[in-house]
Order: sequence, then structure tokens, then C-alpha cells
Amino acid sequence: MRITDHIPQERMSGLQKRAVVIAIALVVLDGYDVSLTSFAAPYIERGFGVSKAELGLVMSGALIGMLVGSIIVAPLADRIGRRKMGVIATSTIAVGMFIGPFATPETGTWPLVLSRIVTGVGVGCLVAVVGVILAEYTGKRVYALVMAVYAAAINIGGLLGSMIVGPMLDARGWQFGWWIGFVLSAVAAVATYALLPESLAWLSEGRRPDALERLNALLAKMRRPALTALPEPENTGVKAKGSLRTVFTGRTGLYTLLMIVGYVAYMLSFYFMTNWAPSSVASANDNPALAPQLVTAFSIGGILGNVLFGYLGGRIGVRVLAPVFLLLATFTLSLFGIVGSQMPTAWWTLFAASFFVCSGTAAFYAIVPTLYPTLARSTGFGVVIGVGRFGGIAAPVIGGAAFDAGWGMGAAFTVFSLPMLVAGVSIIALHMAQRRPDADEAPRPEPALSGTSA
Repeated sequence: MRITDHIPQERMSGLQKRAVVIAIALVVLDGYDVSLTSFAAPYIERGFGVSKAELGLVMSGALIGMLVGSIIVAPLADRIGRRKMGVIATSTIAVGMFIGPFATPETGTWPLVLSRIVTGVGVGCLVAVVGVILAEYTGKRVYALVMAVYAAAINIGGLLGSMIVGPMLDARGWQFGWWIGFVLSAVAAVATYALLPESLAWLSEGRRPDALERLNALLAKMRRPALTALPEPENTGVKAKGSLRTVFTGRTGLYTLLMIVGYVAYMLSFYFMTNWAPSSVASANDNPALAPQLVTAFSIGGILGNVLFGYLGGRIGVRVLAPVFLLLATFTLSLFGIVGSQMPTAWWTLFAASFFVCSGTAAFYAIVPTLYPTLARSTGFGVVIGVGRFGGIAAPVIGGAAFDAGWGMGAAFTVFSLPMLVAGVSIIALHMAQRRPDADEAPRPEPALSGTSA
């Protein structure tokens, strides 16, 4: 029996509520960090006098960091524990935010690029923590609701940043957004250390000599009976082969490959939209203040789309619903570019595109962790999400080069919407592959959004 089967069906304890609140708050912080350059970009472009391709490199910095954090650093969570990794991740984000404001026209944009890379490393590591904690500590009665909020939390962070901080940048300068991020990340690091509990599944694997004692202490706070011994490990194969080899061998290796292809394609479209949609409209109208308004449209659309996706995904099935949403995302993102930069039409078409586009994140976050056993979960999730960042890294730079080459919004957004079709096909292929049981592997259950974990 898995230790997470001990999660009670009745009302959640104070410890569980605290874990959920802290975890959601960390995802909201991620949303602010990721969206910051989207609404600060016009001010940076004006202050530094850089080309769009150079600005795209600044935008890509966080994605480069996420790649490093997800693939290289995040797997350490399977060794040192999710709570400790959470503290390291939030502290790293704070350091990255602290570096950014020291960029000047004399130094050029390299301190900003470094700032975004370091921040991205922290965000990539945090992904390996939050989903696991939420999945393990959320009571079954509110599981679907909490996971829907989790899926929308990135957009909530972007919304709060664009509505509260964005309008202040005109008077206070783009640096103000980085100082706010530094303060919030420092507070988050302290809160994670003081309030976030350790993963139950990680403790149950007996990675530490005091694992049983710590596990029983957490179970007592959750009003559950103490264990006399640690549960039988369910990951003996992982311990024998190693987590990275587990992720890339056998049928699981095929699942990993399909998800990497799909997530790279999805990230290419997603980060082209998030970085260049607000900036394109602001530049076309020669009004930097429009960028925060477009980030608001993107954030609200993403929140509402994720809530609907979560509601329907728990009933229809994520693998059935995701390709439909991604097809509609392709159409609406292309429509945004074709309609053009005139307000308020651009606001509403970006809202519609985000409504469907952002569901892809929820889909991959729901599906990928279910493919791996506990001791390989952070590694598998980190590999898929991390390699997928290559698409995100390429999108702002290639997009900036396309605009510098004279591409209009219609052509650019239509071309960059097409990879989402590839993402949808990869999910269909995974679904078909898992319906053919392997002789050496028991079939895995169909994931729903309420099963999202990291």
C-alpha cells in the first residue's frame, strides 16, 4: 500500500491546509516570475535601445535556467527531499531577482540575461516540489478543486503582476518589477523553510535514518495512526537501475520520448505567445502601457480556461480533452495575429487564445508524473519539462528574428501556432501506446487533472 493512501477522506487537517496554501502560493510566485518580462519588455526595449532579437534573448534567459533547473538540479529532490529543494529553489529565485536591477545601458542587457537564467533555475527546481506536495496532502473531497487552482495559479501570478506592478513601471522603471520579485521570493524562502512539510512518499522510501519518526510525526498532525514500520518500497526497480535509466528504458522510455516531443512543440507556441503578444501590440501602437493590459488578458483567459479544463478533464479524461483544446488553441492564436493590434479587439482575441493555449500546461502537468514511480518521478518530470524548455528558449529568439526580418503579426502568430497540433498528436499517441499493455509492465491508470503532481 502506498503511504499516500493514508490521506483521509474526511475534512483536511491544519497541516494539510497549510501545505496546500504554501504550495499554491509558490506557484503564484512562479507565475509572476515567468510573466515579468512580458509586461516589462517594452520598457526594457525603450531603455536599452535593443533590437527585438536581443530582447528575445532576455526573454529566453528564464527558459534557459528552467532547462538547467528541471534536468540537472531538480532530480536532486529525489535524493535530498522536496522540502529542502523548495527552500533552495525559492532562495535561488531571490538571488536571480536581485541581480536584474543592476543592468544599465552601459553594462548592456547581460545582467538581465544572467538574472533571468538564475531565476529560471529556481523556478525549474520548484516545479519538482509543488505538484508532489499538493498531490500528497490534498484531501480527496477537494482534490479536483485544488488541482484546478494549481493549474490556474501560474496565470494568477501573471494577472496580479500585470495589474498591480505593471502600471507602476512607467513611473518607477522596469527595475521595480525585479525588486518586487526579490522581496516576494525572499519571503517565500522563509515560509517554505518554516511551514512546508516534507513529501510523505519520499519519507516512506526510507532515504533517511529518521524517516519513520518524521513520517509518524506528520501522520499524527494529520490525525492518522502511527506506523510501526515503513511501508514496503514500491520502487525496487528504480533503486536497482537508477532513476534516469528508469525514465529512458522500456515502455517508459517510449512514453518519455512522446512527451518530450509534445512538450517541446507546445513550449514553442506557448512562449512565443506569452513573450511576443503583449510586446507586439504595444510596439504596433507605440504605447508600452498596453503590454500589462495584454498580459492581463492572457492571464484571465488562462485562469478561466484552466478551470474549465480541470472541470471537464476530471469527467471526460485529460488525454481525450487536451487534443481538442490544443486544436482550438491553434485556431485562436492564429486569429489573434490575423486580426491585428487594434485595441480592444487584440485584448479579446488574446483572451480567447489564452483560454485554450494554457490548458496544454495543465494537460502535460497532469499526465507526465503518472508515467513514473515515486523515486523516478521528479527525475522523469524534470527531464520532460526541462527538455521541453528548448522550445521555450527558442521561441522568443526566433520570434524576435522573424519580426526583425519584417514578418507581420498574422504570419508570425499563424506559423507559431502550428506546433500545438504536434503537441496534441503526441498526447493521442501516448494514449494509444498505453492502451497496448506490455508483457513486462502493468497498465497504468488514465490520469485526470485531479491527479496532477510533479
